Amino acid sequence: MSDVMVYVQHLLGIGHVRRMALINQALRDRGISVTVASGGVPDDGLDFAASNVIQLSPCKTSDTGFSGLVDPDGNAVGDDWKQARKKQLLEAFRETAPKLLLIEMFPFGRRAFRFELIPLFNAAKEAGIPVICSVRDLLVRKKDIKKTEWMRDTARKYLDAVLVHGDPQLFGFDRSFEFTDDISDLITYTGYVAPTIDEALAVRGDAHRHGVLVSAGGGAVGAELIRLAIAARPFSQKYNDATWDIVTGPHFPSDQFEELRSQLPDGVVLHRFLSDFRERMAGAAVSVSQAGYNTLMDVLATRTPAVIVPFAEGGESEQTERAEVLSKEGVISLLDLDGLSAQSLAKQIDNARQPSGIKIALDGAEKTASIIADKIKGNS
Repeated sequence: MSDVMVYVQHLLGIGHVRRMALINQALRDRGISVTVASGGVPDDGLDFAASNVIQLSPCKTSDTGFSGLVDPDGNAVGDDWKQARKKQLLEAFRETAPKLLLIEMFPFGRRAFRFELIPLFNAAKEAGIPVICSVRDLLVRKKDIKKTEWMRDTARKYLDAVLVHGDPQLFGFDRSFEFTDDISDLITYTGYVAPTIDEALAVRGDAHRHGVLVSAGGGAVGAELIRLAIAARPFSQKYNDATWDIVTGPHFPSDQFEELRSQLPDGVVLHRFLSDFRERMAGAAVSVSQAGYNTLMDVLATRTPAVIVPFAEGGESEQTERAEVLSKEGVISLLDLDGLSAQSLAKQIDNARQPSGIKIALDGAEKTASIIADKIKGNS
């Protein structure tokens, strides 16, 4: 048994897992026990910060366009698989007997999993416990208005609260969800879910920062950016003698990882994962990355000069949109991967400057934990 059951399904990147892990840790700091039901492909490098993790039959997206679901071997999942996994999830719910159900994204994303999540919502309602959605600040817009209406109607029917992990001073939920007014009574902005960084690290000046940190999130995408960054080092006027740490992410293809490692020039160090990633970023002269939610939160928390190249394949829009606003605020340098060369990337890295700091709330994990604690107490 646990106080909270958390449902997480990562398909391509691991940003959702990292964000939820920070929330789970904040819950545990309050003495609230957490069981995670994970539907993504398991990886030893993933830490859910949970009291218990239940691994459902894993799946991932078949491609960067999110065109279908496949098992870890690349086989399309069918109706039998879905029925079996729904049964697993409902059994996990009964065994956990939580006081609150916390769902990542759905119904504002993960629509493909409604086969198991609508039954889970019904089970939670029968048990008389609150159902809360944890969602990032920006959604990927849907071209089909019927899908957006379905999100609104499902939220209205099943959810007790929608916790938006953002700050309306930067983005209101209505920026990417046009029916926000219809569920405004459910929405609470928690602030951004960002890591806690020692203030002494966050205010490091240029003289105390060294090297370039290049990262690709979970690593399922980002190979082109990594190769460009390695090629850019000799063209840098400021950092061609510095160490460049390249973090591929745990899901970076093994064959490509070995190929890169066999061809690394001097001064470049390849990592699949860094347990002290945020501390490394706090000490880096420049961070080069995509524009995932968690990486940008690391940049904001550590105030690291940053060059950002958003992931924009498969109709993904949220990375580009968030990065564009932060670029206008002078927080990051924004680049487009199309037409980007090693020389132009090196120039942007040389010109990156430490941001003065943007005034937005970064205590979203603690705020979320506080809201959940109150919901549990109020339902007791």
